Amino acid sequence: MLLGACFLLRALLIAIFPETVTYLSELLPIRTPYFGTTSLSLFVAVVATEFANLFINRLKAIKRAISTSGNEFELLLSSSFFDAHLLQFTMDSGKFYIGWVKELPKPFTTSYIRITPAFSGFRNNDKELVFTTQYLTVYASYIEDGSVANTNELKTDLVLKADKINSVSFFDMDMYNRFNPVQE
Repeated sequence: MLLGACFLLRALLIAIFPETVTYLSELLPIRTPYFGTTSLSLFVAVVATEFANLFINRLKAIKRAISTSGNEFELLLSSSFFDAHLLQFTMDSGKFYIGWVKELPKPFTTSYIRITPAFSGFRNNDKELVFTTQYLTVYASYIEDGSVANTNELKTDLVLKADKINSVSFFDMDMYNRFNPVQE
């Protein structure tokens, strides 16, 4: 379509300014028929793309791309990133991290996931979660004493190697407590 539009533009310019088009054609390094028209279509494509990007919401475009062609892993990551859902990452070492995805990795290319942790711990011999670190109270204490204005200033992000992750799932503390009532 773009090439067709450039051919129409060329025909219009030849009809209105034939001498100018001939002069510009002689300035081109390659004297092949329609070389200028095809070169113009390439230039117009780049300019039109940059112009169109000014009006496109990048986050919506990324979310739509992941929802239409992403795998299950990428869909979970995007849900955490866009909708602030907690995810539980169980590592092959038995350690687990519960947190929010900090940034979306490039699909099929990035082998690391960056998260902001909320909890961490390990799985015991019965594969039950044993919580060892509660990050949220530490974050709150920094904010309460005025050391930081928000959690982004704390630099507590963790980078997890994707091939060391055994499983990823949504995590809801209320649901976890219902499945695992406190033993008396």
